[in-house]
Amino acid sequence: MSYGFEWIPAVVLVGAFVVLMVPAFALIALLVVALVALAALAALAGAVLATPYLLVRSLRRRRAERHPSPSRDVGRQVLAGQGGAGRDQVGGSALEHDPAAVVAGAGA
Repeated sequence: MSYGFEWIPAVVLVGAFVVLMVPAFALIALLVVALVALAALAALAGAVLATPYLLVRSLRRRRAERHPSPSRDVGRQVLAGQGGAGRDQVGGSALEHDPAAVVAGAGA
């Protein structure tokens, strides 16, 4: 059984005493606390600014999943270079349906 948690308040009190007694340590501690607070404010500002973008992107993705557009899928295949070569009758590649082909293709 570990008694480490019981020593934490003592370490904090001794550390605070040392920091308050030595002005150089107090200045360093103040700078560290100020930098942590500044980083927290920057992260909060970034989250506030990114939230509307992420919300709209999520809503658009859900809407696209509910109402797929066939013309967009064809355009994506052409841009990706998958215009139909290497496709089977179902519309997927042979590697998607045959695990042995995946293993054989990994060694090549």
